[in-house]
Amino acid sequence: MKTLKAMVIDDDSAVLSLLQKLLQRRGYEVQTYEDPVQFPAYKSKGCPCSMKPSGCPDIIIADYNMPVVNGVELLESAMENGCHCRHLALLSAKGLMEADMSRMTKYGTRYFAKPLDLDDFYPWLDLVEKEIYAHHQPAPPQVSSTGRR
Repeated sequence: MKTLKAMVIDDDSAVLSLLQKLLQRRGYEVQTYEDPVQFPAYKSKGCPCSMKPSGCPDIIIADYNMPVVNGVELLESAMENGCHCRHLALLSAKGLMEADMSRMTKYGTRYFAKPLDLDDFYPWLDLVEKEIYAHHQPAPPQVSSTGRR
């Protein structure tokens, strides 16, 4: 079975630690970034993740309110520069500006308020994981009309 990968970007180390533990309990390999500028797909031309043996993350979760760059700018930059991650989420204690949320709609970004409501977060993860695993299922063997492979 595929090992799921997540990248979490948040300038609050307590939030990073919490999300890392939650995701690791679900079997994710997790990379965390407290400084958004250190996130590998930010301001990179092409997808830097695909150049690594572990490949792109399955999910990216970013805080909205961070110094230097906000979560929308961070994720938008990553997507425009070739990041292939299809499951994105933004976290915010103060809400998102409507213009920023509409910018992220084209990427299917999910928004979660802080403090994180696990009754909302876990169902999203369940859906994401179901889609990822369905996408990575091996094709069934081809059977000829004679019943032989």
